[in-house]
Amino acid sequence: MTITLKTPGEILDRISHEKPDEIVINTIMLDGTDDAVTRMTLRQRSDQMALALREKGVAPGVFVPIHLPTCTDFLVATIAIFKAGGTPMPVSDKLPQNELDHLLALAEARVIVSRQQHALATLDPADFASDIAAESALSVIVSNPIKALASGGSTGKPKLIITTGDALFDADNPIIPMLMRFEPTDLKYSPGPLYHNGPFWFSVNMLLRGGRVLLNQRFNADQCLAHIETYRPTVLNLVPTMMQRMLREPAWETADLSSVRVVWHLAAPCPAWAKEAFIEKLGGERVLELWAATEGNGLTVIDGNDWLTRRGSVGKPIGTDILILDEHRNVLPPGEVGEIFTRIAGAPPPCEYRGTKNLEVILDGYTSVGDLGWVDGDGYLYLADRRTDLIIAGGANIFPAEVEAIVSLHPKVKDVAVVGLKDEDLGRRVHAIVESFDAADPPTVEELTALCGEHLLRYKVPRSFEIIDALPRNEAGKIRRSQLRDERGG
Repeated sequence: MTITLKTPGEILDRISHEKPDEIVINTIMLDGTDDAVTRMTLRQRSDQMALALREKGVAPGVFVPIHLPTCTDFLVATIAIFKAGGTPMPVSDKLPQNELDHLLALAEARVIVSRQQHALATLDPADFASDIAAESALSVIVSNPIKALASGGSTGKPKLIITTGDALFDADNPIIPMLMRFEPTDLKYSPGPLYHNGPFWFSVNMLLRGGRVLLNQRFNADQCLAHIETYRPTVLNLVPTMMQRMLREPAWETADLSSVRVVWHLAAPCPAWAKEAFIEKLGGERVLELWAATEGNGLTVIDGNDWLTRRGSVGKPIGTDILILDEHRNVLPPGEVGEIFTRIAGAPPPCEYRGTKNLEVILDGYTSVGDLGWVDGDGYLYLADRRTDLIIAGGANIFPAEVEAIVSLHPKVKDVAVVGLKDEDLGRRVHAIVESFDAADPPTVEELTALCGEHLLRYKVPRSFEIIDALPRNEAGKIRRSQLRDERGG
């Protein structure tokens, strides 16, 4: 069997000839208007931008930050960077200047795609908006590395996670899209921001599969439900926070989600009540969870039906070996909690860091990103929490994710972070920091304490609660747990 490997540009250009007038990327703007491009327009605009990028020195090994809000131009720029031979590097357009400068320095960037002016060379996508063919044909150049993602990591210090290797894909049987159950007829809706790895990489792979991508300028739970009814996507890419907010909308009960063939949720633990509600509405076979890291060192998948018989599991490994090790690197038997070490395809991950040391590789290719968990006798993986977030109170291990899942049950809680603060008696005490939907009508401490008391063992119930206006997040959108802990003397 001959496998034909092609660059993203080659794959998408071929499809543009087959379906030139089909809308391939569409972003729903805040004012309700559409920002859409056809396949041929995507080809023409990405060709123009690729030529401009090459003129500015973009070539294999050159990182190109994409400093844009979530928009159609974001993906146009991504394809242009691949065509130029560079490495796309999504970053949030809301980053504080000092964090952006740190990431640009790590990337050794020489050009940035942005609507704002920067000290280094800047390409504004608006300059490539005309639907005309590039003046000259583009030669094929293979990008390497494939992509670079910004991450705050457990310390909050920005770093780059680089996916190494050639950006070449099987044009006929693409591995990742087929694993994700993508079909060429699909319309994938990603309500999350494109600087997150999930929406970004899911979108790129849907395009490579021949499908279409629907985005929104900003997530709003009520509008998200309305968009599903209007645009009829077949694939959804969500995170648990989105699921919880959608479930709390009055429109959830009557929303028509019949077009949705697959819902993927990932990036954070999903509270059981939220998962159950999606399974009840859509059916377990359509609700899938992916456990994986940006580092690409392994993955597991589970559908809703399987989850109902193994509640709390994130599934069985796909092409992945898993070891659970104790602090002395001894292998633990099924049922015992330890640090999760994985390897995919029997090799170290295709990943490098900039801004911190690379993952330690042990035992012929196994690495860990710091998650704790266990496997059962059938090989299903269960997560406990991040190693760096584990709270040891009075000698007992407490996993913040478990407590957060219960606090999030309160209808007035928008989000929550649980940290361990210093305590003379216990060593650490459990402290919950809550962001409410309405600052003028927050949940009371008594309500939250009672809720936790109903669902948690006594030692896991937070000793204190704190209501704040907004939880701080890093450039990847994850809560800065270490910052919250350190600011409170933890």
